[in-house]
Amino acid sequence: MPRMRDGLRQLDYGNMDAGAKVDTFWLDGPLTISAIEQTRFLERLAQERLPFPQPAMAAVREIIRQEGEAKLYAKTGWYAPDDRSTQIGWWVGWVEKDGKAYPFALNFDIVDDAAGAKRVPLGKAALKALGLL
Repeated sequence: MPRMRDGLRQLDYGNMDAGAKVDTFWLDGPLTISAIEQTRFLERLAQERLPFPQPAMAAVREIIRQEGEAKLYAKTGWYAPDDRSTQIGWWVGWVEKDGKAYPFALNFDIVDDAAGAKRVPLGKAALKALGLL
């Protein structure tokens, strides 16, 4: 846990609270991050300004690179507690265009599987409306 806490502080990631469970603190523990904090983190990843070796950041970029003409890097997520009460979905990433990175974070409550499936289409529509895709 001390290593996780130190890592979160080095990254300045969200509230940096790893709690007490090393294997689930980001899912059902105290770690939280706002959409704005997430975009700041993603911008640093896009610009390779995180405290990680360059090959590690390049590997993450390759893993989350999306198909298509635009340089789109993104990842979905969906938090559903055991009681399926307050479910939260997200789609985060960045678009590279004209030599600049445009980070984004879409975050919303999910009421059912159909709503969860709308994360990427809604996000892409917003990016297209902004002229980024």
